[in-house]
Amino acid sequence: MNIIKTIPLYNRKGQRIASITEQEASYIDESKIDERFFIVENDFIVVKSKFFRQEHLVKNWTFCIHKQQVHFKRKENLTYKKVLFVLESPHHNEFDYDDGFKSTRPLIGSFEAFKGTFYKLMEEITNDESMAYEVTLYNPIPFQSSLHYLFRRNIKEQTKFGFWLYGWWDLKYHKEFEEFLGYRKFDYYINSSTRTYKTLVSQKLSKLVSTEYQVYHPNSSNWRRKEVRFGLKKIIHLNDTHSLFNENVDNSIF
Repeated sequence: MNIIKTIPLYNRKGQRIASITEQEASYIDESKIDERFFIVENDFIVVKSKFFRQEHLVKNWTFCIHKQQVHFKRKENLTYKKVLFVLESPHHNEFDYDDGFKSTRPLIGSFEAFKGTFYKLMEEITNDESMAYEVTLYNPIPFQSSLHYLFRRNIKEQTKFGFWLYGWWDLKYHKEFEEFLGYRKFDYYINSSTRTYKTLVSQKLSKLVSTEYQVYHPNSSNWRRKEVRFGLKKIIHLNDTHSLFNENVDNSIF
């Protein structure tokens, strides 16, 4: 039996956020701990509130794209559809460690690959090669849930997911995502979250949109293949008129 020991990860109020394995804790280089944001002891770690300040949050980014050409204002000779492209949280490449750990923008580390391939994805969805798109890249959890700034290397997905869930539920970013979906309308909703997060994002989308498309994350090697593979799925979400518990159904049978 493999026994894995963990230590707690707390917020500044002493509430447990997640667990860090002892092996992961051993990765921390004491000379690189930024004490503005972390307290690291032998048997616990604290993530200070300053870690979640505005400068460390990767904001959504909207741009226009036609084929492989990106522009930032709509062109009069093109017809546009709006696309919401949902990630799950920023990659560590989306922060500038040399400039006070400031955030940059979504997909900055893999945007060239995204730009060169996105039109192929939309052709699979729409069968329309002439269409241009206004794309919004959106991270429901806008901070670095991998804690790469602390560990300076990759950690277990389970550890990252625990910290991500803290943002989703405790910091109520799931509510912020729901509000965003309520006041911003798109023609296409694409869920490119990685597998661990895809279901939670999909559950939230299902409350407010009728159709969702799921694809591999743009960092996946599938996006960079000569014969690109998106893992494309189209999901039709049932609305209230199809619910078993709507007012037209005799609920007594249940």
